[in-house]
Parts: sequence; C-alpha cells; structure tokens
Amino acid sequence: MKAVVLTRIGGPEVLKVQDWPDPPVGAGEVRIAVRAAGLNFADTMARVGLYPATPKTPCILGYEVAGVVDTIGDDVSGFDVGQRVMAGTHFGGQAELATANARDVLPMPDNLSFTEGAAFCVNYATAYAGLIIMGGLRAENRVLIHSAGGGVGTAATQIARNAGAEIFGTASAAKHDAIRAQGVHHPIDYRSQDFKAEVRRLTDGEGVDVVLDAIGPISFRKDYRILRPGGRLIMYGLSDAIDEKGRNLRATVASLLRLPTSTMPWWNAGRLLNQNRGVFGLNLLSWWKREGGMDRITKPLLEDLGAGRLVPAVARAFPFNRAGDAHRYLAERRNIGKVVLTPT
Repeated sequence: MKAVVLTRIGGPEVLKVQDWPDPPVGAGEVRIAVRAAGLNFADTMARVGLYPATPKTPCILGYEVAGVVDTIGDDVSGFDVGQRVMAGTHFGGQAELATANARDVLPMPDNLSFTEGAAFCVNYATAYAGLIIMGGLRAENRVLIHSAGGGVGTAATQIARNAGAEIFGTASAAKHDAIRAQGVHHPIDYRSQDFKAEVRRLTDGEGVDVVLDAIGPISFRKDYRILRPGGRLIMYGLSDAIDEKGRNLRATVASLLRLPTSTMPWWNAGRLLNQNRGVFGLNLLSWWKREGGMDRITKPLLEDLGAGRLVPAVARAFPFNRAGDAHRYLAERRNIGKVVLTPT
C-alpha cells in the first residue's frame, strides 16, 4: 500500500509517500480501504517531536479515516465488505489501508462524502466530550469557543448551536462570516481584540458558563477570569507549544507551571471551592485508550449527523503526495474546518 510516512522528526519535507506492507487484521478489528484521512494538530506536533505517544520513526501518522470495509477480523459482526464507514485509528490512518478496532468503526451516513466522514471522529468526539460531558453545556448557557474556525472549533460550534447555547468564538476577522454561518453569535478577532475584555463587555461583566480552549497558558489564565459562578474551563491542547521554526514546548510548559494560584488554582482545592469554578483537562488519546474506544463520545452524535444537523466542515483536501503542504496549511491556521488527506 501507499502511505504517508514520517521518515524522521523535522519540517514538512520529512513526510514521504512510500510503499509499506498492508496492515494485518486481528480479531476484533476491521481493515478499511481509505478514501480520506483526517489531519490534526497532533500530527503536526508528532512531526516536530512534541507528541510523546508518537511511534518510533519511520511511522505512519493519522487518527481517523473514512472509506469502505476491506477485511473483517474474527469476532466482528455488524459490518459488510464494501460498506462505507468512518473510524478512529491509533496512528496508521494516513495510508491506503488502515486497521481499526471494530468498536471505533462507525457506519457512515449516506449524506456524507468521504472527506466529510474523515472530519468527524476526532473533532466531534473532542467537542462532545469537552462541551457536553465535561462542560455540561445546556440551553441558554454562554460558551466561548477558541479557534472557532478550526476543525474542533466548527464541530464545537455546531454542537453548542444544537444545544441552544449563546456562542462566543475567537477567530481572525477573515473567518468571521464563516463562523457566523456555523452558529457563532459573537465573533471576536483575537488579533485585534482582547477576548477577555470583549466577553466582559458583551455580557455586562457576567462572563460565560463554559470555555473550550486548546491554545495555552496565557489564554487559560484569561479564560478562568471570565467564568461566571458555576463556570467550567475545558483545556484540550497546547497549540502554542508548536512553532514551525523550532520547539517551544519547554517554555510553554514552564509558563503553565508558573501560573499563580490566584488565577489558575489547579492544586488549591480550597480556592476552587470558594470561587465556584471548575477546570478540566481533556486528552482524547488517553480517554480513548482508557475506555478502549471512542463510542461513548461519538455514537450520541450519529442521529444528528445522519439528519444533517451536524455537517463536518472540510477546509481543503490534499493528496498524499502533498502532505507537507497540508501540514503547512494547518500550522499557518489558514483552514476553516478540517484539513484532510486523500490517496490520490
């Protein structure tokens, strides 16, 4: 099979299309002929050596795919060869064939294209786990979604919209019309506006109920300060930790550890108790591994997905031989929605 191979740690040029052995199919697994594979920030972090779970190079990245069932392993029922499916993969997704645990394979609604199917599993599972399970988002809550034009951001906006929440979203001004179309009521230009001050202005100083943020310590600090009583901050990444010009994870983590208890009291139970706020950390891979599957955070969304109430936004599809360009496009935050890779 052809696969996008991370040959070594480095810039986008280290990604090469190579011939690799077809992946085996074990009991409880399904092998999929991939028509599209999702690209995530975790992939870009893995490429530059900032993602601890990355397999030893050379390796194949990729957490999610859409395609058709190629082979069904023993002890698997409910799938047919040739069936259209989407699935979460523990790496190995950015190839012509990918194997997934049957528990992570979902039938793909007829109304979705393969590129849309490849934009579902990781983004929507992350958004649902953060907003609904951890954040307890409900009708008339106020929610601030950072990077609202990105893959998780558009997924979170749709979920929050369907829940009946009032949505605040940060994005560059050029993306404001697009995030409004997804459901954001109050777009905030993070380049020219202080989101903390703008949220306070728009809410008459009250703040928001839920914040979903994958940026880093500086924004986490501001997020916490605009939570109203009962508010919940969900941190699901550290995008500030990646820099195409070099690593800055050490500085980011150091900044995270230096956050004063007066602004981010993770370890001070008494202060948290007194301030009536909650702070949650969300790592999809560790959730996935601990539970043995993503079904708890994907299957509740399938009805809305099939009915068209959730529509994965695809920014752009790149062929495998332009995987490096896809990484640059994502790292430069040019996307509105998901970036995907296709075999051809």
